[in-house]
Amino acid sequence: MRLTSGSAVLALTGGVRVSDDEGVSISSLAELLSGSWEGGQSSLEASAGVLEDAQVTGIDAPDRAGPGDVTVVFGGSSEGGLDDCRATLLVCGPDIEVPPRRYGATLRVSDPARAFAQLLGLFHPETPVPEGVAPNAVVDPEADLDRGVSVGPLAVVEAGARIGEGTVISAQAYIGRDVVVGRLCVIEPGVRILDRCILGDGVRVGANTVIGGRGFGFLPPDAQGFRQPIPQVGGVRVGDGADIGALCAIDRGTLEDTVIGPYARIDNLVQVGHNAVVGGSAVMVAQVGVSGSARIGKGAVLAGQSGVADHRSIGDGAVLAARAAAFRDVPEGAVYGGVPARPHREWLAQVAALRRLAKREDMDESKEDDDGK
Repeated sequence: MRLTSGSAVLALTGGVRVSDDEGVSISSLAELLSGSWEGGQSSLEASAGVLEDAQVTGIDAPDRAGPGDVTVVFGGSSEGGLDDCRATLLVCGPDIEVPPRRYGATLRVSDPARAFAQLLGLFHPETPVPEGVAPNAVVDPEADLDRGVSVGPLAVVEAGARIGEGTVISAQAYIGRDVVVGRLCVIEPGVRILDRCILGDGVRVGANTVIGGRGFGFLPPDAQGFRQPIPQVGGVRVGDGADIGALCAIDRGTLEDTVIGPYARIDNLVQVGHNAVVGGSAVMVAQVGVSGSARIGKGAVLAGQSGVADHRSIGDGAVLAARAAAFRDVPEGAVYGGVPARPHREWLAQVAALRRLAKREDMDESKEDDDGK
């Protein structure tokens, strides 16, 4: 028996698999993507070569796709050059203008981005991972591994840890004491999940991320300037389906747990401080910093290099623009930008005003220089 870390991809592709010898018929792809043929079924049947039985073996960009390929057009710049597109199947949205195809069929779908993800998962599935424990992995006898678990070379699973069915623990990962990892998770190489942290089902953790490191908490300096560390005895709880990128740090709480909500999306190089709570389906892009005890609402989006001060709250569905710094609470559904963060339109108006002021000062200085001559 073998398991694959791409179980979610199989669900996305409706269980359709690519035959190494023949590929997939475009009629099967049309069914998978719930699409409609350009010009209707009669138009397809009238196409040269009975396209319904044509086989697709790969996916490529519109300007590179050839016979046997499927390509997806999203609109905008990707629409250019379709006259010469030689893909066997072109997938696009309902409003894309596609010239009459000379080489293949056109399939209209309601959501090209989702279709693209489905096709990528179909033609480029993740490499199957053999279940079982690698000979040079270290698994404590008191650890509990469910069926179908894979533990890679040089990985360590400590006493009291529980690993759910079908989960992949990659090479050199470390699973601490009493850690719980749910079903069908993927723990990439070099990840550290420290003592007593809990991961739900279907969680993915990127390479070299640390979950459950000591929170950044110290007493004020004493007479000698020494700052005594405050023990951090909480844990980290990660909800079902969360996706955490590479090289992130999610600190354990002081007493209560740091929480990452279900289906949160965390990019690479993100720092989440102790006792922070990140709501379900929130998105945090690269180099975001969330200070201790901050609250990030459900579905909130923190763009790249934005930051949230300690004990501040970002409301449900709110957005922080890139490099914004929230030193005060951000209301639900609001869009904030700038330093300090403020309503986006207000921030843009202030930036524009500063630009006009700087330009006026430059003109005044230039005029003074001319008068001096």
